[in-house]
Parts: sequence; structure tokens; C-alpha cells
Amino acid sequence: MKLSSRAYDLFNAFEQPGCPVCRLTMASVHQYLDSLIYEYVNKPATHMMVRAARGFCPRHGWHIQNEINASAVGIAVLYEGLVRNLLKDMGNPDPKGGKRHVAQIADALAPQAPCPACEHQRTVEEHLLRNLLEHIGQDEFAAGFERSAGLCLPHLRQMIDADGSARAKAHVLAVQQAVWSRLQKDLELFYDKQDYHHLREDMGAEGDSPRRAIESFSGADGVR
Repeated sequence: MKLSSRAYDLFNAFEQPGCPVCRLTMASVHQYLDSLIYEYVNKPATHMMVRAARGFCPRHGWHIQNEINASAVGIAVLYEGLVRNLLKDMGNPDPKGGKRHVAQIADALAPQAPCPACEHQRTVEEHLLRNLLEHIGQDEFAAGFERSAGLCLPHLRQMIDADGSARAKAHVLAVQQAVWSRLQKDLELFYDKQDYHHLREDMGAEGDSPRRAIESFSGADGVR
């Protein structure tokens, strides 16, 4: 089996719970933000990106705050420059200013570029989905995907819209249908075991099917 580095990562992620694209994307975004805060926080290019975006989006801003160890200094360095330049861009708000005055300040506050972490995430998702389509024709790779939790619905839709052959997309969709068929049966069994006639029966693989259903249709917690 010949795989690219991205496809190899996917193949290994097939053995883990949840959407493999969600899992690898979240890991890559975390590594990107960690590097940004520790290795590139003093680089002019980093400051320009963050200033143009008017800071990170809520999801990635709070990820830095809550998930990147000892990130306070890096946040202070980046956001001091952001706030300083934002104050300059606002000019001098006039308490008696009219609509035009307010509109000018609103334009100054608007982001001029997307969140850099969102841009990184989009790139990673595109690369992973492209590699899924390029390698799904290999039997061993396809078998690994069939054993996995499949793609979440958001990434499945993204896969359909991505560049790639219709045949490869049809192959992925066929596997996804089989994955969801298994999920549907697990959910049905989970629900049946809530009936008092079955309360003494032990839960099997269906025990975590409600959580798997949420992840399968919403994506992993924190990826959106």
C-alpha cells in the first residue's frame, strides 16, 4: 500500500473513535496555535495576521486561552499590539458624531482578513479530504475506512464539494452509508434496552451510540 504522509495519518486515525478528519484537523490546529504562541509570537508576520483578523475567532481564541499551556505572555504580546493599532484605526470617536462617523469607525473595526487558525484549519481539511479521495481506491486503505466511524456530516458534505473523481466520492458515500447503518442499529438497540423488559441486559457497543450520533452529525466538539 502506497500512501502519502496525509493518507498515512488518515489510515492510522481510522482506528480511533470519531470522524478521522475532525481528529486530525483538531490536532493540527492545536499544534499550529501552540507554535504560533511559543515560536512565532514575535514575528512581524504573525502580528500582521492577527491584527488584520482583529484577533482570533471565538473558538480559536478560547482554545489558546484554555488549551495552550502558559499562553498568557504570548496572548499579551499579540493582543497589546492588536489593541494599540485598533485604537489608532478608530481615530477619535466623537460622542456627538452622526451615522457617517459611526460607519467610519465600524469599517475600522471590521476584520480585514479571516482568523489565521481558521485559514489553517480549512487548508488541513482540504488536504485530508483530497487524500481520502485519492487513496480510497486502494483495498487496504478502503478497508480501514470501512472499519472507522466514517466522516461526520459536515466533512462528508465538504468531501462532495471538493475536487476529486465522482467514482472516488461514490465509494466514500457507499462506505458512509454502511457506517450510518451500523449506527442506526446501535441507536435502536440502545433505545430498546431502556425498556423495562430489557433493563437487566448489559450494554454492548451500543452504549455510547448517542454520543457517536451527535459527533457523526455535528462533528467533533471544538472543530466548528
